[in-house]
Amino acid sequence: MHKLHQYFVIALSLLLAIFILQNMQTVVVNILFWQINMPRALLIALLLSIGILLGLLFRFTRNKPKKSVESDLD
Repeated sequence: MHKLHQYFVIALSLLLAIFILQNMQTVVVNILFWQINMPRALLIALLLSIGILLGLLFRFTRNKPKKSVESDLD
C-alpha cells in the first residue's frame, strides 16, 4: 500500500508539472485601479486557494449550533 501511495504522489506531481509548463503565458489581471501581470498557472492556483479557504470558512460557520429562543428566555 505504501508503494501505491508513492506512485500516486509521483503521478500527481507529473500532472502538476505538465499543467504549470502549459500555463506559463502571462495574463493581465485588472483589480480596481491596479494592473497585475502574472503567469496563468499562478492565477489559477491563487484562485483555487482562495476558493478552498472560503469553502472551509463557510463550512465551519454553518455547522455552529444555533441558540434557541427558549434557552435565551430562561
